[in-house]
This record gives sequence, C-alpha cells and structure tokens, in this order.
Amino acid sequence: MVMGGVMHIDEAAEAPVNIRVPADRSQVPMIRAIAETLAVLADFSLDEVADIKLAVDEAAMTIIAGASADAELTVALTAADQKFHAIIRSWFPADNALVQQGFGWHVLQTLTSLVAVHEGETQRDGRLVAIELSK
Repeated sequence: MVMGGVMHIDEAAEAPVNIRVPADRSQVPMIRAIAETLAVLADFSLDEVADIKLAVDEAAMTIIAGASADAELTVALTAADQKFHAIIRSWFPADNALVQQGFGWHVLQTLTSLVAVHEGETQRDGRLVAIELSK
C-alpha cells in the first residue's frame, strides 16, 4: 500500500533493483555487493547469500566477456519470499557467442535453481544476450 508516496517495505521488496553500468569488469564488485545486500535483507541464510553473490558475479563476468567494447550492462535483481531472481544482459557483437562451458559455467549451474540464456535476434551490429538466474 502506498501512503504519501512512500511504499511499505513489503511492497518495495518485490520491486526489482535495476542497475545500468558500463560492461566492464571493474563494475562487478558493486553489482555483487548490491546482490548481497538484497539477499541479506530478504533473510537468506549466509550460505545462500554466498551462493547468490558468486552466481551473480559469474553471470556478470560471463556477459561482460562477450559484450561489445562500449556496451552497457543492465542488471535486474529481485529478492522476496526466499526467492532471488536476476537478469544480467548486454549487447554482443554479431560474431561473439556466450560461452556456456567450463568451470565458471558449471559453478553457475550448481549454485542456482535456474540458469537460462536468452538471445535476441541478430541485427547488423549484434544482438542482446542475457543470463537469467534464480535461487
């Protein structure tokens, strides 16, 4: 319920936190810290918080690795009712593929209950690629 323009905490918990930053590795610690804060505030256990931090970190690094040089990284995070959901996306050049193998990808799949890749249609200069994860 909104009263005087201020949301109660229960309603605010279900609203996603949206972050837009340059698709650069230097941004990952800030994204990880925000994911950790949301998980702690949503009363996840310490082990679950650690899993969420690592999963968000790995997903962000995977997207950044394939993103265009001047691309923006968009992150949407939601934590409520013991469910954490993240969508991390960026613009990829047409000839770049998202790497879905190796140790990092295995860790991402192990730490989450859902991990999915979404790719937009390829246009002349690339396509939008996203990793969606839930815990």
